Amino acid sequence: MINKNPLSLSDTISPEFKALEDLISKYTISSFSDDSKVVEYTKDFGIQAICFNIEKDGTVSSNTNIERTVAEFEEKPFVPEYNDLCRLHYLILKRKAINVLEFGSGFSTAVMADAMRILSTYFSNWVKYNVRCIKPFHIYSVEEESRFIDITFSRLGDALKEYASIFHSSIELVTHDNRIATIYSKLPNISPDLIYTDGPSLYGTTAELHGLSFNSPVRMPISADVLLFEFLLEPGTLIVVDGRTQNARFLKTYLKRNWIYHHDSLNDVHYFELQETPLGIFNKKKIDFCLNGEWLL
Repeated sequence: MINKNPLSLSDTISPEFKALEDLISKYTISSFSDDSKVVEYTKDFGIQAICFNIEKDGTVSSNTNIERTVAEFEEKPFVPEYNDLCRLHYLILKRKAINVLEFGSGFSTAVMADAMRILSTYFSNWVKYNVRCIKPFHIYSVEEESRFIDITFSRLGDALKEYASIFHSSIELVTHDNRIATIYSKLPNISPDLIYTDGPSLYGTTAELHGLSFNSPVRMPISADVLLFEFLLEPGTLIVVDGRTQNARFLKTYLKRNWIYHHDSLNDVHYFELQETPLGIFNKKKIDFCLNGEWLL
């Protein structure tokens, strides 16, 4: 899956980062299909400690397993899925992501914030003088439900809250090329290197068009947010779609730039990588720094 053809080799790796880089190099993206490697990664990076329980986790669900992901209301937070969480943590460290945009929030927010904390320790000064970025090594999450924002803030704790911002946004029903979809009504005004899509839910809006809506357990989420700002994204951006295969197919149909797409069907994860020549000197520096000579796909 990894293409070894170099983009441009980077000289920006901090000597102090070398030991951590050696630790990261023990893993590849395929490692997170192997339960034993996932356990090893959780120990190497303390992922289980990040996913500590809060009072809400003791809630008993009133929905069956088949209903939980499509229920209109679910009181009990989902349990951590460590293969997905470790994969996200790894991708951020491996790519040295500077800003992450997350649709939805949860354990993933805390785990990605921890990866940002690690990178900030080594690279904040370099990024400050070489990359145009307002708040380096920061994750921006967009969440439709206030109660989940409160839960996610609890997950962050004092150690990680400075590396994450969570925005509340309502959901709108829109059409794109005469196809219905949803968008968040307000997004953070950033230029993310990595976009993680695990939201919104089906029930973010009850709006209808010609009698059709997403407000039903028989529907599948179709969000069009990325299409809105596709041409604001810089080469080197990676989109990760967690499940949501219909949404990934929708994006694959309508994204216009040179996105390389891969569906990891074993883990039901979709990847879109924007493989284009740099926009200019600053974008080239950023690509060299983040990707270190390797595209993911």
